[in-house]
Amino acid sequence: MIETKIHDIIGKFREYSEHARVVILQPDSKYRTALTAALLNEPGLTTLYVPFSSETLDEVTLFDRIVDSLSAQTSSFGIHSSAANAVVGSSGAFRKAAIEGLLKDFEQIEGDRIVLILDDYDFAAASDSTIRFLEELIVKFPDRYITVFNGRSQPRFPWVSLIAQTRAIILDDDRVVTQPLQHSPEAPTGRLDIFAVGPGFVFFNDELITDWEGHLPRLLLFFAVDRGVITRDDFHRAFWGDLSDAQATNVFHVTKRRLHRAFNFEVLEHQNGAYRIKPSLLINYDAFEWTQALIRARDLSNAHPEVDYQRVLDLYRGPFLKGHNDHWILTRRQDIQAGYLEAVRYLAERCEERYNADPSHNQSAIEKAVTLYRQALREVPDSIELATDTAKLLARLGRRPEAVEVLADLEIRVPPSKRDPRVKGILKSMKSM
Repeated sequence: MIETKIHDIIGKFREYSEHARVVILQPDSKYRTALTAALLNEPGLTTLYVPFSSETLDEVTLFDRIVDSLSAQTSSFGIHSSAANAVVGSSGAFRKAAIEGLLKDFEQIEGDRIVLILDDYDFAAASDSTIRFLEELIVKFPDRYITVFNGRSQPRFPWVSLIAQTRAIILDDDRVVTQPLQHSPEAPTGRLDIFAVGPGFVFFNDELITDWEGHLPRLLLFFAVDRGVITRDDFHRAFWGDLSDAQATNVFHVTKRRLHRAFNFEVLEHQNGAYRIKPSLLINYDAFEWTQALIRARDLSNAHPEVDYQRVLDLYRGPFLKGHNDHWILTRRQDIQAGYLEAVRYLAERCEERYNADPSHNQSAIEKAVTLYRQALREVPDSIELATDTAKLLARLGRRPEAVEVLADLEIRVPPSKRDPRVKGILKSMKSM
């Protein structure tokens, strides 16, 4: 009975991991340990295994654990990584060298589909440095790698980013969970409605918060909601990386007090060395809702993904926290933009399919495809792929002047060093016809 269940779960794992590069096993799922064990012997997969322990205290011990574990499984592993041990100076220099070395070693491992299991992950999540190390590493893995996290708690990563960049999924045995576990208070003391996909607004019990005493307290709240559980070091890196620890700590506490004054209570709660939004508050965060819609749309068992992809578009009200350019905001903006473009392309392609099947009765479908592409170009005017797709569709419909205009506008917007010579060729051929 158990063998049959594990076999079915393995089948689902294979199915979903065809499209995902990161799989988080739900901490309270019944068969996560059995699945991990089964993956070690699954035919057709090259499986690597790294178990963590309470001795994994920082990025150096994390790095050593990965190299020691994998060098015992594949003799050539560590040839490139070992160079990081000679790096002296800042932790940033070591992290950069270590990640570059690991990626080179991972690239040398043979296999069309490689599963890297990080077991007892929660031991490695004890410090900010280990979390940051793994976060930077896994998003750079080759596409043939699947990273599996197994532990008693979910990784403390920025979920929107991870889902957009690696198509991460959370697997509860044989089903996909649409979002990480979130605390839902039984008797909420208030409701926060937070809208970050666009200019950024915050409502508390249906009242718009406007008295922020500057932009930093407001961004501090967005950052805390977006990350879930954060430490003071997380705040320092995101907002005050150019300040000393003492200076950043002072600015952080001043900003936190201003944030609490905006709500007339302590909206951030400190516990076990980390901060989170007060757990008695009910939180509605549009970026999480957007992420849920994207996960549902990608779910292979979804018979109507177009419904959820349309929801992705409906929830997109503009660039993430438009008007701000902090590094973490720009990163998240790119992530959400990638999901937005994925939804545009999916829906536009379905419209084209309906038109191609019966052009005389589906003229509105092809016009919708054109509208979707044009709207997306207003959001991402320098996207070469999007512009060429739009121009090709317009040309096929006999609207060559519009197609030429789209590509000519792209040539103006994209710097010469980043231009694709194929665009110039397409534009030249269109003008000559």
